[in-house]
Amino acid sequence: MRNLDLKTRNKMIILGMMFGSVLLAFGATVFLIPNAYAINNTEVIGGLAATVDLGSPFYIQRYQHVVEPPQSESEPNLYVNHTNEGIINGNLSVTHVGNTTETPRNNNTVFLQGFRNLTTDNGMDAASYDFQAIGNYGPDNTYESTGVAIFDEVATGKLSFLANSVAIYKAKVDADGNGAFLMWHWK
Repeated sequence: MRNLDLKTRNKMIILGMMFGSVLLAFGATVFLIPNAYAINNTEVIGGLAATVDLGSPFYIQRYQHVVEPPQSESEPNLYVNHTNEGIINGNLSVTHVGNTTETPRNNNTVFLQGFRNLTTDNGMDAASYDFQAIGNYGPDNTYESTGVAIFDEVATGKLSFLANSVAIYKAKVDADGNGAFLMWHWK
């Protein structure tokens, strides 16, 4: 029924109800099952777009990192007070500080979780987020990860637009240790 137009689908429902009524009239037991179908047309469910256009990243960070996968689940990599510099919206310099726990899974995959604080260079504006990500170590000392950041309600000044918001990000480190971190604000 998922590929039928609304008018045809409604006719089929009415016919099914009529058939059930006839069966009941003859003393048959009828079980009514509520409509359950997947909708591939997102316009039917409130005007949601079929795709989400995140545009350009609002946060860009370049850094150096030595790629070293964790050795075991009992000894995850811990990055404490991990600090980098970045740019928000092409012109606002920020310091990005926080902690990360990186726990191995299988096939050179890791689970990351932690938090970060963003502060403008003058120290007057701040925002914080918790994150979770999945990372993959490549055979040639490369690394890539993708994750989600959930900003808390306390964001001040030029970073106040981040309060109670969500962002997605990706990071990549090449074999020479050159890293890039890109974050998109999901509005």
